[in-house]
Amino acid sequence: MKYRWIIGLSGLFLLGFWLTTIGVEAGEKPVTPGTIAKEARETIDATAQYTAQQKEAFQRKAQEELEAIQKQMAALQGKADKASASARTELQKSIHELEVKKEAVKQQLDGLKSATDAKWDEMRAGVHSAIEEMNQSFQRLRSKLP
Repeated sequence: MKYRWIIGLSGLFLLGFWLTTIGVEAGEKPVTPGTIAKEARETIDATAQYTAQQKEAFQRKAQEELEAIQKQMAALQGKADKASASARTELQKSIHELEVKKEAVKQQLDGLKSATDAKWDEMRAGVHSAIEEMNQSFQRLRSKLP
């Protein structure tokens, strides 16, 4: 029993030695603290670049959504101007509320540009929900039109 344990341990040692020599013989560079640090820096840089791309894509999409809503609001303003006096007053009030929400979304978008990575996810969620709320308000306003 004692010899089996020694033979097994010797076998593991030889296997480890053999695997190490195969890696070196295959032309692989030995792993050093410097190569690990270099690969870690490259990974961090790639992650930062990916995060920046994701931020830009979200900001661009949010800005496009905001611009689309602005165009639709301008069209609604024209329809509201043609509505009856009582309907026009209510529509103008709703349009004004949408304008206030639109300005809040613009400010949030501006804040996203300077947000740290730690705050960015939280702010992104806020912008997303504000745009959704604005879309819902717009749809409610649109349904009031004759």
